[in-house]
This record gives sequence, C-alpha cells and structure tokens, in this order.
Amino acid sequence: MERVRLSAALGAAPSAPCKSFPVPELSRAPASPCSCCCGCAWGCPSSRSPRKRLGGSWDDTSEQVALRVPRQLRLLQRLKAKPLMTEFSVKSTIISRYAFTTVSCRVLNRASEDQDVEFQMQIPAAAFITNFTMLIGDKVYQSEITEKEKKSRDRIKEKRNKTTDDNEEKETDTFRASLVIPSKDKAAFLLSYEELLQRRLGKYEHSISVRPQQLVGRLTVEMNILERSGISALEVLPLHNSRKKGSGIAEGDVGPPPSTVINQNETFAKVIFKPTVVQQAKIAQNGILGDFIIRYDVKREQTIGDIQVLNGYFVHYFAPKDLPPLPKNVVFVLDTSASMVGMKLQQTREALVTILNDLRPQDHFNIIGFSNRIKVWKDHLLPVTPDNIRNGKLYIYHLSPTGGTDINGALQMAIKLLNNYVAQNDIEDRSVSLIVFLTDGKPTFGETNTLKILSNTKEATGGQICIFTIGIGNDVDFKLLEKLSLENCGLTRHVHEEEKAGEQLIGFYDEIRTPLLSDIRIDYPPDVVEHATKTLFPNYFNGSEIVIAGKMVDRKFDQFHVEVTASNSKKFVILKKDIPVESQKLGNDVTATPGPVPDGGKDPNHIERLWSYLTVKELLSSWRQSSSEQEKEQLRQKVQALALNYHFLTPFTSMKLKKPGLRTDGLEDTRGMSAATGPETVVQSVRGADMQPGPALKKPYSPRIKISKTSVDGDPHFVVDFPLSNLTVCFNIDGEPGDILRLVSDHLDSGVTVNGELIGAPAPPNGHKKQRTYFRTITILINRPERSYLEITPNRVILDGGDRLVLPCNQSVVVGSRGLEVSVSANANVTVTIQGTIAFVILIHLYKNPAPFQRNHLGFYIANSKGLSNNCHGLLGQFLNQDAKLIEAPAVYNKNLSGQSFAQTEGIPEAVLKVKGRRVPVVWKQRKIYNGQEQVDCWFDRNNAAKLIDGVYKNYLASHPFDTENILGLRMSRKAETGSLHEESV
Repeated sequence: MERVRLSAALGAAPSAPCKSFPVPELSRAPASPCSCCCGCAWGCPSSRSPRKRLGGSWDDTSEQVALRVPRQLRLLQRLKAKPLMTEFSVKSTIISRYAFTTVSCRVLNRASEDQDVEFQMQIPAAAFITNFTMLIGDKVYQSEITEKEKKSRDRIKEKRNKTTDDNEEKETDTFRASLVIPSKDKAAFLLSYEELLQRRLGKYEHSISVRPQQLVGRLTVEMNILERSGISALEVLPLHNSRKKGSGIAEGDVGPPPSTVINQNETFAKVIFKPTVVQQAKIAQNGILGDFIIRYDVKREQTIGDIQVLNGYFVHYFAPKDLPPLPKNVVFVLDTSASMVGMKLQQTREALVTILNDLRPQDHFNIIGFSNRIKVWKDHLLPVTPDNIRNGKLYIYHLSPTGGTDINGALQMAIKLLNNYVAQNDIEDRSVSLIVFLTDGKPTFGETNTLKILSNTKEATGGQICIFTIGIGNDVDFKLLEKLSLENCGLTRHVHEEEKAGEQLIGFYDEIRTPLLSDIRIDYPPDVVEHATKTLFPNYFNGSEIVIAGKMVDRKFDQFHVEVTASNSKKFVILKKDIPVESQKLGNDVTATPGPVPDGGKDPNHIERLWSYLTVKELLSSWRQSSSEQEKEQLRQKVQALALNYHFLTPFTSMKLKKPGLRTDGLEDTRGMSAATGPETVVQSVRGADMQPGPALKKPYSPRIKISKTSVDGDPHFVVDFPLSNLTVCFNIDGEPGDILRLVSDHLDSGVTVNGELIGAPAPPNGHKKQRTYFRTITILINRPERSYLEITPNRVILDGGDRLVLPCNQSVVVGSRGLEVSVSANANVTVTIQGTIAFVILIHLYKNPAPFQRNHLGFYIANSKGLSNNCHGLLGQFLNQDAKLIEAPAVYNKNLSGQSFAQTEGIPEAVLKVKGRRVPVVWKQRKIYNGQEQVDCWFDRNNAAKLIDGVYKNYLASHPFDTENILGLRMSRKAETGSLHEESV
C-alpha cells in the first residue's frame, strides 16, 4: 500500500484521521530554513528522518543501515534513485484582479524499488488553497475541506508561534505533500489556490514560483488576464532571484525570461513561459529558476471607480487619480538599540535620508531614535524647509546603536508629538498623521507586555493616527508589529536578515508617500445590498486601491446607487452614480465554475468568490484584533462556515484526503477536479459575450522565413523586386551619418510610415568609399486603428501605443494588440505585422568582435505590402505598385532568358530600364541579401539612383524619426491624377 504524507493545514498541524484508510499529514506552513524551496523536491534531508504518520507509525530501519554506508556511496544511491519529473506546469487565470492558479506536477519512479517523493509549492501568503489531488498509479486521492477541532486548533497556534519567525521567503507559505511511489509507477500532484491581487505603486503583481528542483522536459507557466475595463502597462519581469545559493538569474538581466511569449489586446492578455531544458540549464542547473512575475494596471475612466455586478454579487474597485496630495504630519521612529549595529543601521540611515528628500513643502516631520532611552530630535514637528531637511539628516547620522528596546515609550512619544501639533495649530488644510516605525527586536525595556503596549497605543492614537511598521530580521516580534498596524489603520512589512533594509524601507514609504483622500465612506442602498465588506477607510494613498465586495438581495432591480464621501485637502468630496445592473450579468453559456462548487450546488462566479475571499480575510483580521474570547469564538464560527462553503483552507479549517477511488479514463489528461480546472470556460464566455478575442499566439518568426526581395540592408544597399516583369533592380544611397531616410510613406492612406536613421563608420582599407553608413534605428508609425510608435535598434524594441513596452532583442517574444503584432526572434530579426495585410522584417546584424569599419546595424525587408496603397511613397515604397521594363538589353543578356544565373558575365554592357516613364541606365550585378542566405540577380543603377527615384536625395530626408510629411509623394500622386485626366480628355 502507498504511504502518503501531506502537509497542508496552516501551521503544519496534523489533520484528523479517516477511519477507512491511513491519512496523510497535511501542512501549509511558512518555509523553514531546511525546506527545499518549492516545486517538487526529492530527498530533502528534513524529510529523511524516521517517519511517522497520523493514526499509527512505522520504523524506518533503512535510515539506520544507511548510516553505515560511506557518504559518497549514499549520495550516488540517492542520485541514481531520484524520481524523474516529467512535467511541471502552472496555469493562472486572473479575472478582474482575482486570480485562480493551478499547479500540476507529474513524476516517474524509474527505480526498481519504491521511492519517497515530496511535493513542495511556494504560494502567496494571502492565497487560500482550494483543492489538492494526488494520482498514484490507478488511484485518485481527492481532498476535502473540513472543520478543525478545537484541540487541534490549540496545537496549531502553538506551532505557528514557533515557526512564523523562521519564514525564509517574504510573504509566502509552503505547501508540502509526500508519498511513496511504487517501482516503475507514476504519480501526479494537482494543487489549486486563489487570491485577490493587491495594487501597489500603481501596479498589480502576480508571482508564480518556478522551482521544480530539477530540469524538466515539459515546463510551462501560462497566465491569462481578463480585465473588462482594459489592460494597461503590462510587463513581464526577469525571473526573481532566490536567496538560496546557486539559483536565479543575475541582477543585471532585464526584460522577460527567455522563451516568454506575450499576446495582448484591449481587455485580454496571455503570457506563456515555456523554456526548453537547455534554456532552464542556462538559468539554473539545479532547477530552481525563481519567481515568474507579471505586473499590470487597468484603465480607469470613472472617478467613482470600476463597479461590476454579476448574478447577485458586486465588486467596487475605487482608485481615484489626478487629485492634489494631502499634507502629511509624519514622525519617523528608528530603533537604535545595540542589535541595530552595522549594516542594518547604516542602510536605514541612508534610506531615511532619501525619504527626507522626498517630503513635500506642505508636510511636517520629526525624528525619534530609541533604545532604552527615547531620543527626540525636536520637541515639535517642523515644516519641510532646506535647512530643516539638512539638520534632520545630520541628526540621523549622529544616532548611535546602544542599549535595549523601549517600543512602548517610543510610540507614546511619537503619538504625543502628533497630537500636540494637531491640537496647537489651526491647520487650514486637512492633513494625515502618520508614524513610520522601524525595529529589529522585541520590547526589552519599559513596558514589555505586548497586550499592554497594544492597548496603550490604541488609546493614545484615538483612531486619528495611522502606524506603519517595519520589522527587520528574525528576532523581531512581528506579531506585535502586525497588530499595531492592524489596530491603527496601517500596514506592516517584514524585512529578513539577508535583505537590504534600506531598499525595503524606501519601497514601503513609496506606498504611503502620497495620501490623496482621508475619512472615506462608501455607501450602497441597504434595500439592495444584503452584506458588504468594509466600507469605511481612514486614508487612500496614490497607487493603491480600495476594494469592496457585496452580496445583493434576491430580487430584480435595474440600477445600483453608489455614493462616496471623503476629505481632500481643503474640501469634502461627494461622488454619486447609478450603475446599470442587468447589462452586466453573465450569459447562460457559462457551463464551468471558477472554483469548487459549494454545498448548495449553485454555480458560483468570480465576483462571488472574491466576496467570500474578502469577507473571510476581514473576519480573520477582526479575530486577530479582538481581545474578547466570546467575540473571537463568534468570528471563528463565521470564518469556518464561509471557508467550508467555499472550500478555503484557513487557520480554522483543515484538509483531508478522501478514500481513494479508481482513476477514470479521462482523468489522466485533466488538471484535477472542478477546483483545479479553473475559470477557463468563464473567461471564454465573458470574452465571447462582451469583447473581441485577442489575436492567436504565434511562434516567433524563424530567421529563415520566406520574404520578399524588396529591402534595404548593409551599407545601405537597396533592392526592389518587380514580380510582374520578373525583374529586380538594385541601387545604393550614400547618405550622411545622422540622416533619417523615408523608406515607406503611406500615412494618409494605410496610416503606415517607416523611417531609418543612418550611423557612420570608417571605410575599409583600400576601399573606394570615404565612409560607410548603416541603419542603426528603424522607426515605424502606425496610425490606424490607433496610433502606435515602434523604435527598433539592434538591442531593443520600444513599442508605445499609450503604454510603453520595452523588449530586448536577445530574447524571443511575441506581443500583439489592436491589429499590431511584434515578433522578436532572439538576436535574429523583428517582424512587424499590421492588420494582417502589411508585414516588415527587420534583420539584426551583430558582431562579436567588430572591425573598425563594422557596426551593429539593421536591415529592412518588406514581407507583405498588400495593405499599402497605390499612393505609397518613400525610397522603397514608391516602387511597390509599379512595374519595370527592360527596353535595351545587351546581347549577352538575351542569351540568358532561360533565367539561369550568369555570374561569369557580371559587369556586362549597360542596359536601359523603363521605370515610371523614365529611362534608367543600368548594369547587371549579383547581390546577396538576408545575411548572405539568398543571392539575387539585379539591374544596378549607378549614380546614387539619381534617375531611378522620384526627386532627389534631400527630398527623402525626414526631420525626426517619426516624421510623416511626404510632399514629394503627394506631388507625384497629383501629377499622376492630372496625367490620367488629360489622357481621358484626349
């Protein structure tokens, strides 16, 4: 029989045994120093000790035998028997900021004996696990969420107090499951969790841990984002470095990880990260790749916020912008006890200096250093002036570490300073009073009872001062700091020993540096809303977001009234709006659920699950703050009831595995049960009902793609193909470095303009030219359906369509939006496709060890010109809808009409072409294009194409990279129209 151990319940608490079969131990605990990061981990030393299981135990004599085997031999045995991970995939779907994530891991035991396997996955601490499924051989172990018994709950509390301070990864928990796989058999793990993304510094961030612990043949991370109001500023960050030795990417890396493909339209985006084994090995040979992170924001138009109503539930996202900032009254309280000696205090000083420089003229501030003595800079708050800022910096640098830690005394002094300032000054502007409190330890001097410190602080602030706390290191009493912030309208952050405290402090301050509103109240009609989450908020800071979700009464109504009142600087703000309800209901074509089906059997929607998520979070927060045992028990029961209904693993629920069942035929190819399936059908339905689907994902173009001969490349050599007459013409343009040439000008018709900027280089020795010129930048302006700017260099592509996106050229990626697609093939080419009817390929030329006359440069090729108009102009564009005819050819050419190459006759006597009514003397040449991969026979116009092109060289000079003026093209167009009218009249 398979032996299974699981760790899933919060705090590594064991779940109650099932009567019919051995139950694994489930735990979801903060990562401890002995954990093997995340993903699937094999042979973790911490899991190799004699094993115990719930409801019984067994002896593991193999561990004792192994002690007598030489260490090198044991290592070889473990490596040889290491199970093979055949697949590691993560799929995350974000609907209106609410993320559903499913992790799938498949393992093969290649050994001739049973093997232990441990699955680990690092998940955000704010997320709720909703489902876990294991497939072992032909058996399926499905999880269920159950009540947690009170005795067990007491043990959990004790365990969490021991492990919380050892949490090694910031804001994450680790889910663990271990089992024994029979010889030559397979196993699969399926884990699902949900979370609401928080907006910080103007962006939502979603992070997926990619640490499978070994190189994987099939590794995929897929993220789908659906935002009804529109997606803006989407970016994929480099893989985030782990603090574990030998893993992650160097700090200098920029742009998305290799193999990332991005596809985006107005409201939907798909991001896929699918590295090959070779690409994984380049990142980290041990399989610990790091965190795959995306950031984005949404478009905001309504001042009152984004309100969505769906089948009896609503969510209100409130994030106003373009408001004048409120003045701040801020006291910085810095721990200067002996434990802060060294880098911690030095980094904190430097961070505070940076923060002081950021204070606004209308702000007031003070500084307190504390150990067992309270050292106040000034006895009152000072205005922000150059002299005061300079003196404040000097005071910070003179603070020296010594003594113990009087947390209560420091907080009371800071609160007194703020209360006195507000009471003694007739403040015309409304202001916000804040305390930024930083410590690395526990209270050791003065009042040391944490409950007394909390009550003293709450009584002194009177609900008028917000406290923002930062705990540094592993010795800090983070529970105390967390409660101080929770009870006083603030936030808290935990900075670990190996992290840079200064950077964390600056980042934390940036979130609260700009208060825009205070005393915010959001009202909904009581006869319409049955239950809503918190509607009163002390402050709103720029770049953040207020989220309220609610359940509506069970009756029909057409409109939903929302009213927001708040204070902004010198006035009250009142916003009112009636939101139509019926138009926002989801259609009947939704057949799948975005999460587990509740006991009532009714299909939930993402807004309902968001409401339940927020409600549980707020109840847990109230439970932590409460000091009444009766109130805490009532809150616990409410949390437990909601968590059971919506299948959330919380501190008051546990996860068990049901009696195993036989696998059905279709289960092998699924991602688990309903909770693991995710909201894909919902996404498809919403997109189908309300929005245009985004363009399909395509593979990046291969460097050997079949393209047209019409191009300009090299120094710069132009090639024009006339397919109707089976002729190719080539010419050179000798420009000056810095010149910007018009290559394609069709701004008035198709809305497309292409310009190229020249860079200079010395001529090669014994060459006939004084200097060489190459294209270092190609710029493309697309004016329809919306204006977009593209700037392409050998190193990067900048796409600006309202949201600026920078793509490095050394990584393959595809992005698309509103009929425009940009495909980068790493260090090879960039393909730009417009409305499916226009395509340009920009070839990238890079030199590892360039000669003095060589420069990294670009080549421009026209792959599809069907969408360009007959009025198109430019050095290349003017020939796209024209034809050429050879009217005088040398005899040697007539003998080669069969089309074969006649290289032996290069430089044959001059011939004459007729192009656009002009006679152009030419000679025959051979020219290689597309990096020498293709050779073309062409008729070469000497003389800088003086008789071939319309006008003269200076007519093709643009004033700036995105210049669309095309006087020459307009003149030629009008001349052609006049000529045709004249012919008709004759």
